[in-house]
Amino acid sequence: MNPLARKIINNPIDCYPQATVACFDPTCGDLPRRKLDEDRLVHYLEKLAAAGAKAVLLAASTGHGHLRTVEELQRWFEVAAQANAPDLVRMALLRPEDGEEANAKLIEVLREHGYPVVFIRPGTNLPPFATDAQIVENMRPLVEQIAKAGMAVGVYSIPDVSGVPLPVSATEKLVDLPGGDAIVAAKITEADYLSSTREYLLSPRLARLKIVQGWDPHLAQALSEGPRSNIENKQRVGITSGPMSFAIYQYLYMLEAAQEHDWSELELAQKAVTALFEAMQDDPEKFADLQRAKFIMGLGLPFTGSLETDQIERVLRALEHLPRKSDQRRLAKSLDLMEDGPYHDRLVKLYDGGRA
Repeated sequence: MNPLARKIINNPIDCYPQATVACFDPTCGDLPRRKLDEDRLVHYLEKLAAAGAKAVLLAASTGHGHLRTVEELQRWFEVAAQANAPDLVRMALLRPEDGEEANAKLIEVLREHGYPVVFIRPGTNLPPFATDAQIVENMRPLVEQIAKAGMAVGVYSIPDVSGVPLPVSATEKLVDLPGGDAIVAAKITEADYLSSTREYLLSPRLARLKIVQGWDPHLAQALSEGPRSNIENKQRVGITSGPMSFAIYQYLYMLEAAQEHDWSELELAQKAVTALFEAMQDDPEKFADLQRAKFIMGLGLPFTGSLETDQIERVLRALEHLPRKSDQRRLAKSLDLMEDGPYHDRLVKLYDGGRA
């Protein structure tokens, strides 16, 4: 078994990474399918690690992982493993709809490259109103495959992508099945906090799991409630964040505030991220289109799409009109992580007084 996986399985709340970047997919080339920019991916992961990121999740919706072929996912996982960032924990997201044979191949690649945690979500091959039994049967083979390969399992509710949420009741059934003892975390990316994240925090059957907040505007609330859901008052809530891809310095600052139980400061810092998040939303009930921030960072265009100038300007205007200069500086510096993107000069003015 992967040594880090064993450690996390034995004690998820203490040992599962507190914050994970659901990372971008640097792209190059032309439509209809742009290519993974392999050199840029390696450089980006090294930059994230140097900035203070402890873990990354590959093939999440932030990087349009749901649009990739199995072969494209395999190459993504292989290239990410090449980044010179020995302390950066790399995780991956797999899809039940790809089938057991294809996933067995991907699991072997992940095992060979030392990935300690593999996430799965309900498959897109489920009916719109799937029952718990259907969801469990859809995810069960993959849970068992990952556990047999000696890795920890994360389960993931993201109905915007899968079409079906992962309810607490289904996760409670999964942990009792073969391989279920390897489940260490539940990542929740749903717009309604009370019917999703809070339900996970309140479940006695899932009390040993790390509950990972994925819908970022709920982050401050989840972190403030995390210790209250643990009998030893430990922080049960973690983060796996797409916005952390473009807001690394702001998120590290927010985590410090949470560690110090400075909930008022956490909420103020969260509002700045939410302003940028909302500037990338076309529908308040749908997750933001973070590919706009990806382009600002110099990491390329969307995998199967393009962007309008106004979509980019909405994000930059939101940044420039933030009320607190400290938030603005951290977010501008985060968006300029690569230091060579198309908006480098404009961002430098916001965090370094115009020194390019």
